[in-house]
Amino acid sequence: MIQYFLERPYLIVIMLAVILLTLFVCVKAGQASAKRSKAKEAIIKKLKKENELRREFAVLTEKTVADADEARLFKGVALNLQKKISDANDMEAEFESLNEAQRNIYALSFVVEDGEAALSSFFRANGQPLTGASLNAVKKLFDGEVSVVFEKEYNAFDSENEDVSMIPDEIIVLDKKFADSVSADEICRVAGRYIKENIGEFI
Repeated sequence: MIQYFLERPYLIVIMLAVILLTLFVCVKAGQASAKRSKAKEAIIKKLKKENELRREFAVLTEKTVADADEARLFKGVALNLQKKISDANDMEAEFESLNEAQRNIYALSFVVEDGEAALSSFFRANGQPLTGASLNAVKKLFDGEVSVVFEKEYNAFDSENEDVSMIPDEIIVLDKKFADSVSADEICRVAGRYIKENIGEFI
């Protein structure tokens, strides 16, 4: 057997290549499996956290709202509003039935979620009436650079606005300006404070 391979050295090279390829495939498969498992764990952890927040703020009282952490309050209220709308037979009608304060919080929750990587990601993922509600929310809760930059991106992505065109390089600049002006955490805290100040609109 050994003599057979010694007389045909190219077979040894082929066998080594097959062994190395098999090892490579096994390692890659193991890495992919570990990555999938890690991603699955992250999703489960996120869903558990969201369920806890929904339960905690399912029934709002003046005391629970006053004592709550602002960012946590915003997330809990927003999750319950999201569920209310997603469970409705007519989601658009359900959205329209919300009062202005509720629409502001609902819209801001998507700005935070879908705009996590960049503000433009939010506008690419959503349309009216959500984008319009988000503009109203940002103008209501923020001023200065935050509001100005948000409105510029809103106009750039507004297909009905013929006076403004969407230029990719300018969108990148606006994304950076927005990120430098306000963080997701700050949006959550400001939105939570807004809920506390307008508690009557949420109870």
